[in-house]
Amino acid sequence: MTLFEVAASYLRRAEPWSDAVEAMEAASGSDLSVATTGASSPVALSVDELVGDERTEALLRAIRPRMLVMSWRQNPTYTDESFLSRYAYCELLGPTGLVPHAKVSVGLLYLAPGTFYPPHAHPAEEAYHLLAGESEWQAGAGVMTRRSPGDRIEHPSGVYHAMRSGTTPMLALFVWRGDLATPARFTPSGSAV
Repeated sequence: MTLFEVAASYLRRAEPWSDAVEAMEAASGSDLSVATTGASSPVALSVDELVGDERTEALLRAIRPRMLVMSWRQNPTYTDESFLSRYAYCELLGPTGLVPHAKVSVGLLYLAPGTFYPPHAHPAEEAYHLLAGESEWQAGAGVMTRRSPGDRIEHPSGVYHAMRSGTTPMLALFVWRGDLATPARFTPSGSAV
């Protein structure tokens, strides 16, 4: 099975946004190996340290051998070098993804162990499926809440949110829909929400 087929199967079970599921199913025949030749990552990826659970393991098995050849990148509005050295994402499906799609973006977010992703917001509504790594998540003025692999975390449009990886790397499958063109921005003060 291709990575897209495994991801589509995972989303069929775990994602209520039918437009995202349908987009990934339509891309499920894509051959990732052709699209990623020569790709690299702006951060060191700890592939062997990704720890999921029984809900996420099939998808992790499909991702691990491909991670080092995927096209990883970083948000161009972020300038904090200490954060940038610990964060990257790969858009599998979307406007600039390995498989083009105009209305939905599906990809992977990687945080190195012990990384705080500062409060940020964007117009797109977003859902994360935590695949590997214990982590803490915060939305709006709420408190940080511990999350585990297999959990789904949803952020409405414009709501500031933050996350912190634990002692192992965090890998999450993200789904964006709505305004996909406007990137996320840190809170104006750079402080917690």
